[in-house]
Amino acid sequence: MTTSLRVCAAQINPVVGDIAGNLELIRGAVARAAKNGAQVVVLPEMVVTGYPVEDLALRPAFRQASIDAVNELANKLASAGYGSMLICIGYLDEATRPLNALALIHGGKIVAKYVKRHLPNYGVFDEFRNFTPGEGNLVVRFGGVDIAIAICEDIWRAEGPMSELAGR
Repeated sequence: MTTSLRVCAAQINPVVGDIAGNLELIRGAVARAAKNGAQVVVLPEMVVTGYPVEDLALRPAFRQASIDAVNELANKLASAGYGSMLICIGYLDEATRPLNALALIHGGKIVAKYVKRHLPNYGVFDEFRNFTPGEGNLVVRFGGVDIAIAICEDIWRAEGPMSELAGR
């Protein structure tokens, strides 16, 4: 028996620093995905804050606003009837330093988090200066399907999570 999921990759255009406006874009994308029967919605890297956040990542109040927004969004999406969906939201988190993170939202809660491991530091990217890299892999089971989580650069690096997970 083959188990499948209907996944929506929501291509939206968030604005750096406009958390409130980006939340509206996210809610609209989730509503459209639900209308089209999606069970999983994948949104862009750092969609809550816009990307690249550059030095905004170093402001504690901005990091807290991002974290608060994700928690509020989880609650509002469930209240709007989207609690059964798995929604993958990129946002700015923190531990001792800023983190380029992804939250998995289900049932009105953040059920798992992943932190980007490979931080680009070339061209227009200076993530190594602004973020702490994550560790480990994240695989979640949803609708009977194992889903490996990765953010951008983590996907195509030979020493990244995908090569580690391929051996599972």
